[in-house]
Amino acid sequence: MTPLLEFLLAAFIFTVIVVLIVLAIYLVRFIQETTLTMASVRQLTDLATNELKPALKSINEVLATVSKVSVATNKQFELVRKILTTLLGASCVALGTAKDKGFFGGLLSGFNLFRKKGDKKCQ
Repeated sequence: MTPLLEFLLAAFIFTVIVVLIVLAIYLVRFIQETTLTMASVRQLTDLATNELKPALKSINEVLATVSKVSVATNKQFELVRKILTTLLGASCVALGTAKDKGFFGGLLSGFNLFRKKGDKKCQ
């Protein structure tokens, strides 16, 4: 072999060794950083999970309370609607009979209406 070829082959082998060493160092540092990042991500997810569980539980309790209040309010509105329907129906009937009999007759028919069962509506 010629001295130039020997020199080029030695330079090539030296360059390959240096590149392999640099790549190995880079790969080791990359693995270290990835491990640290994964540990941080795991810690962050644990923290978020531990913080979100009580918040979600609280939100569920609030939603259950709101649902109960909504149901109770709907029942109260239904009761008020029934009372108003009864009163308006009774006043229509009382006013209708009051036109025919005068004030005391209408008052008496209104009292009689509350004694009777059944819902009479204005026509």
